[in-house]
Order: sequence, then structure tokens, then C-alpha cells
Amino acid sequence: MNRSPLTLNIMTAVLAPGDAIGNYIFTKARIFRDWGARVNLYADFVDPAYAGRASPSSFYRATGEALLWYHYSIYADNVEIARQSADYTVVDFHGISPPHLFAGQDAHLQHLCQKGLDLLPALADDFDLAVVHSEYTRRQLLDNGFAANTVYKLPLCVDTSRFSGAEDEALAARLSQLEYLLFIGRIVPQKDILALLQIFAHVHARRPQTVLILVGSRHLAGAYQRQLDAYIRRKKLGERVLFTGQVNNPAVLAALLNHARLLLVTSEWESFCVPVVEAMYFGTPPVVHQIPPLPEVTGEGGIIIDKAQPEAAANKILHMLAEKDPYDTLSARARRRAASFTDEALRRALLEMLQQAFGDRQ
Repeated sequence: MNRSPLTLNIMTAVLAPGDAIGNYIFTKARIFRDWGARVNLYADFVDPAYAGRASPSSFYRATGEALLWYHYSIYADNVEIARQSADYTVVDFHGISPPHLFAGQDAHLQHLCQKGLDLLPALADDFDLAVVHSEYTRRQLLDNGFAANTVYKLPLCVDTSRFSGAEDEALAARLSQLEYLLFIGRIVPQKDILALLQIFAHVHARRPQTVLILVGSRHLAGAYQRQLDAYIRRKKLGERVLFTGQVNNPAVLAALLNHARLLLVTSEWESFCVPVVEAMYFGTPPVVHQIPPLPEVTGEGGIIIDKAQPEAAANKILHMLAEKDPYDTLSARARRRAASFTDEALRRALLEMLQQAFGDRQ
């Protein structure tokens, strides 16, 4: 008897270019289509760039015979659609930012994050399976009532294929003349850029030629940005700290990542941190704060620091900048670690998960 192809409906809050969850969704959709499935994408907000590739969440219709894969990283209206679906349901949990990180900066996001966390225990009964991408998020689900045998860990595939083209040659030529440390992400309290600057101040005191380049939007937290500017002035770092604003051009990002000596991450909270993997792909070792899941994502490909000890953290950075052999060894390890987050790694893990979850149904 011939079976009908699987229909996979993937739903998320937002589908927009440059978003890590969106990139992962499109990769997963491609894998399932390669396996012969029919895949439909839905979101509460679909960026115009994806017109024709995804539909509003309200267009989704459950049949009772399909699979609904819902991505959860903040409260969104479509979570109620997923909770009531008659299809087989999977919640893909990406972690939710602690609400206090938005206090005094964005009351709406603070509210949505709190609402998302408050709802989490109820989702344990609403979804058939759960997916996580780190031991940290697995523990969150278990602590909120999810049964251990329903939670599967998959690698979060990082779309490095966008770097397959040539880097920006003019920029690369200029960057190759610099010794610089790199940050990529939003300039917001969650990323604790102030801690990063405090570490860099110690690096600069002993290695004044080193530059810090911060790539990311500066308009999301005005009061915090003013605090950063005041610190830079006080420490006289203005000529050594460069804010580029948001960068989406893959050729520019490739040049920035490829010629950086180290990537710095001092976040107060992360659920994964895609720039860590992107940096390792280029052999640029990440230096990450010790909060989970950053050490898990980094593995043997980077350096773990305690941002509360900025001078000690700077000493680790200075050692890597000064010693060629340890740096080259770490760079090679970073490249190997990045292979854990490829399309092929996701494909293998997905197949294993499906066999474990549905093998007895065949």
C-alpha cells in the first residue's frame, strides 16, 4: 500500500532575513523536501523578502494527518493556533530571553518574554514532542514539566553557505592590516557590551595596536548606548573601538570574520549564539563567557572566560594574540568544531530523531 507524502507545517513568530531561527527553518524545510515531504511555512510576520515562500499563520489549517513543527522563542499569537492543532505537534524551543534584560529598555518585549516563560509549563501537555539545541534548554523544559523521553536535542544548523562566495576584497585588504577583536550582535544589555569593553580596556593597555570592532544595530537601547559611549570616552578608547552598525552583506561579514583574531561574547544570556559557530567556520576562535550554553556550543574550539574577572579574561586573550602555535592549534580546533553545526549534521540528527520517535509507527 502506497503512503501519501508527509505534510510538514513549520510555524514561527517571525520570518525575516538574517534571523538565525529563520535560517534554520529554511534549512530544515529543504531537508524534508529532499526526503519527499510537502512543506508549508507560516509566521505571524512574514518579511516582504519572503513573500511567496511563507504564509500568515492564520492561513494554517490542521488536517489531523500532518506534522506541525512550532518554533518557540517568545510569546506570539500563533502559539495558541499550535496548542489547539489536531495535527501531530512538535515544539522547537530556542529559549526565551530573561524579561529583566529588557527592563527600562523595551516594555513590550519584556512583557512578551515574561508571558512566554509563564506559558511554558502548559506547553508540556499541548505538544507531542519537543526539540532543543543545547543541554541548557533541555534542562529548562524538564524543569517546566516536559517528560524526558519526549525531548530531543538537534544541532542548530548554522547557514555558512552564504559565505561560499568571495569576501569583500577591498575591505579584506584593509582588515588584513589590522589586529582586531570582533563582536557580532545587537548592542543591547543582554549582550553586556560594557563587560566586553572592560576586558578590551585591559587588552588595550598592554597591546595598544589592537582594535575592537562591534557589528550590530545601535538603535535598540538608547540609554545603554550612551552608557557605552561614556565608558569609551572615560577610558580614551575612541580611536580603537569601531561600531559598524548592522551588517547583512555576506561578503562583508565574511571579511570581518575571516580576518579577526578572536570573536568576543560576554552575553548575560544566550540560548545558542550563532556568531560563535560562524567565527569557528572561518577558524576564528571565540572567547566566551562561562554561562551555559556558550561553553557547550564552543566546545574545544574556543576559550572560556569569566567576564566578572576582566583582567584575567584579558590575559587569556593577550596570550593568544602573542603566541602563534597555541593560536594556530585553537584555530584548527575551531574549524573542526564548526562541522558539528552543518546541514549534514542536522540531517543525520533529524533522521535519528524521526526513527526514535516514529519508528514503532511504521
